[in-house]
Amino acid sequence: MKSKKITKWKSIVVALVLILGAATYFIWSKEEAKKFQEKYGQFTYYSPEYEPVYSFLENDKAIAYNWKVVNSEEQENMKKAKSYIVDPDYDVIREFDSGYFVNSYMKLKANPNLLNKDEFNRNIPQKGEYWKLAVYKFQNKKLKKREFDVFEMVRNYDSDLIPIKIRSDIIADSNTQKYYAVIYLRQKSTDKKKAYCINLDEGRIVSDKGINPYRKLPNGFTIFTNFDERMEKRGVALHITWMSLESSYSEKQFENSLLSSKYPQVYKIMHEKDARVTFLNRETDVELVKNVTELFFPPGTNVFENVTIPAKYSVDGQEHVINSAEELQKYYKEEN
Repeated sequence: MKSKKITKWKSIVVALVLILGAATYFIWSKEEAKKFQEKYGQFTYYSPEYEPVYSFLENDKAIAYNWKVVNSEEQENMKKAKSYIVDPDYDVIREFDSGYFVNSYMKLKANPNLLNKDEFNRNIPQKGEYWKLAVYKFQNKKLKKREFDVFEMVRNYDSDLIPIKIRSDIIADSNTQKYYAVIYLRQKSTDKKKAYCINLDEGRIVSDKGINPYRKLPNGFTIFTNFDERMEKRGVALHITWMSLESSYSEKQFENSLLSSKYPQVYKIMHEKDARVTFLNRETDVELVKNVTELFFPPGTNVFENVTIPAKYSVDGQEHVINSAEELQKYYKEEN
């Protein structure tokens, strides 16, 4: 009888411990959910910070790069919170040009675009929010990072303006050789946006008046002949100032390429998503484009084989089919 009472008492104790444990876990999980909501869940518009990974090639005349997330833990938690992850092609800038790597990133409680102006009508961040612009600039072949607060830049320029978005490109002023990102702002009381410029060296917003963004781009032969079309068929996307790899470019092509043995760091970079090689020349350089392009093919590949120069772009007004860089330089008429 006594043993039955002890057993019953033990059962009660075990049950109480289990109930207490369950209650403790319930309280703890609710507290953790509250913390998660405060840190991540209330922010519905998000773009993570990225930093560049890069390597020079061809005697520093070109640079290969991609971007990696700085805080992957935050990014994963924002995904769990089902926040809207910003499209990097439209809503932020993640760009390299003229020696500048530029990346904007944010964690906001509402989308700042014009369609959402009633929910986002401020230039002062709420608790936990941020909107930053990171600018990396080469100094003696090393990157120096500066970080600017978008809200603060806007208030310093005009406290009545609201930021909407930063455009996804870098512009150069042909008059001053200064470089800018373009930011769209609006008045608090209207839904009309206007473009302004951010000086990338100073982190300061200025009017776009007097800024002439035109500049002559080199290597026009890549698109004014059928060179780019021929490369695209082989998995290489070639542009005037940069090149990347198409999804059709296979791992077997990678393994057989000259790149794998000549530039192993570049080989590693180009395996990553959104990787590019940018040509750093300011004047047309046929040899540079040729040498970089050849890296993505087996040794001995002639990338200029059967390239057509249209009559419009030839020195004698006749169409030419060429098979070497020398022939291209002989018959191609440099664009004005």
